[in-house]
Amino acid sequence: MLLPLFLVLFYFLYYVLYSRFLPNKLKITNSFYRHKGIHKFTWEARGTKSIIDYIIINDRLKGSIEDTRVFRGSEIDSDHKLVESKFKFLTHAKYSHKKKDKTICTKPPAFKVHLLEQESIRTLYRDRVKGKLTPLTGDVDTDWLKIKEAITKEAEESTGYKKWKSRKWLRAWNEEIQRTIEEKKASYRKYLQNKTVDYYIEYKRHREIVRKMTRSQRRDDWDKFVKTLERDITGT
Repeated sequence: MLLPLFLVLFYFLYYVLYSRFLPNKLKITNSFYRHKGIHKFTWEARGTKSIIDYIIINDRLKGSIEDTRVFRGSEIDSDHKLVESKFKFLTHAKYSHKKKDKTICTKPPAFKVHLLEQESIRTLYRDRVKGKLTPLTGDVDTDWLKIKEAITKEAEESTGYKKWKSRKWLRAWNEEIQRTIEEKKASYRKYLQNKTVDYYIEYKRHREIVRKMTRSQRRDDWDKFVKTLERDITGT
């Protein structure tokens, strides 16, 4: 009985290899690099480990990949581990015809619009814009340039520009959420080092606390956003 099963598995692998991988020049990157065994196994359950999750690339991209490994510390609520590859892509820089230096593409400047929620700043901005808009000439192009210059200049003087920075996955990020997430990560690392029932229960407790806090924070942020939007639309 075992022999037919072995033959079926052999022919299946043969079909997959020759009909999918070789014609399309595909490569499995999991076996390219040397890592510890814990950084190779992608699945673990009931005392069994296996490599059943793969990252497959085309042959022409093999020079762009730098590493492939498993990250056990990533919490994805699954018995499968996170498999990650590190790629290196060539960037095509834009060159100016007049100068030899590279042109840097940056994000457009944005004003601190949230400061207009303050009554004093909103009144100051409104009065300044009204003073710049009168009188208008009646010509569409001239008036448009005048309105645009007035809005941007007074917004720059009244609110200023904001600095671009990486945004958290919540609209409002506070120290309490940060501390709770760090405690959850610490409990998960303890569980990975010593997989006992007590450590697993402790990790589940921290995970549930973080889930409740983030859910409540998202709900509060959404309610605040809707109220701000209604106030901007209706003016009440």
